[in-house]
Amino acid sequence: MAEREQVLLVSGFVLHQRPYRDSSQLLECMTATHGRIGLVARGSRRAGNRQRALLQSFMPLRLSWVRRGELGRLTNVEPDGLSYALEGQRLLAGFYTNELLLRLTARSDPNPEVFSCYSRCLAQLAEATKFARTLRVFELHLLGALGYGLELDGDSATGEPLREDARYVYELEQGLRRVELADADTDSYQGRDLLSLRDLKLDDESSVRTAQRLLGRVLRAHLGERPLQSRLVLQDIVSRGL
Repeated sequence: MAEREQVLLVSGFVLHQRPYRDSSQLLECMTATHGRIGLVARGSRRAGNRQRALLQSFMPLRLSWVRRGELGRLTNVEPDGLSYALEGQRLLAGFYTNELLLRLTARSDPNPEVFSCYSRCLAQLAEATKFARTLRVFELHLLGALGYGLELDGDSATGEPLREDARYVYELEQGLRRVELADADTDSYQGRDLLSLRDLKLDDESSVRTAQRLLGRVLRAHLGERPLQSRLVLQDIVSRGL
C-alpha cells in the first residue's frame, strides 16, 4: 500500500478543472514543490462553497492535500495574491501556457524551474500589450527547464559563434548548422534573429517570427502529432489580424 502523504499550504496554480460526480471537481495543479498534481476538490461545485471562487486558472494559491497514490484530495486552499487579470488574447495566451504544461509535464515530477518560468510568464502577460515575445521567452525557458534546451551559442558543426549575416538550419539532434549553398532552400533562420532569441531581446517582428518558427518546431517534436488547441486558436487570431 502506498504511503500516505500530507502537504500543507504549497504555492500552486490550477491548470485545468472538470466536474467530478455530483458536486466535486478534478483538478490538475502546478505546484512549486511537487510538480503537477491531480487533486479531487470535494463539494467545490456546490453553491456557496468557499473553494469554488478560488479554484480558477491564473489565481496564485496555497494548496493543502492528502494523497495515497497518484490522485490526492484537496483539504484546504487559500489565496496567495491577486488573480492575474488576463483578458482577450492574453487570456488565450494563458490557456496556451496551461495546455503546454499539461502536455509536457508528468504528474509528481518536482521541477521548481518550471513553476518559476510559468509564474513569471503570467505576471508578464498581465502587463503585456503584445504577448508574442512573452510566449516565446516562456517556451524557450520551459524547454530548458524540461531538459530540452536549445543551444544558441554557435555552429554545432564547427563550434564557431553565430554570425548575424549568416543563415542556419536547426537539426533536432545536433543543433544549429550554417547553411551551405547546397541547402539554401531548406527551412533556415537568420543569424541576427537567433542571437536576438538567445539574448531574449526579440524586439522586432522578424526575430519574433523566427523564434515562433524555431520553437514551434522543437515543441512539436516533443508534443507529438496532436496539435495544441489553444495554439491553433491563437494562430487563427493572428492570421486574421484580430
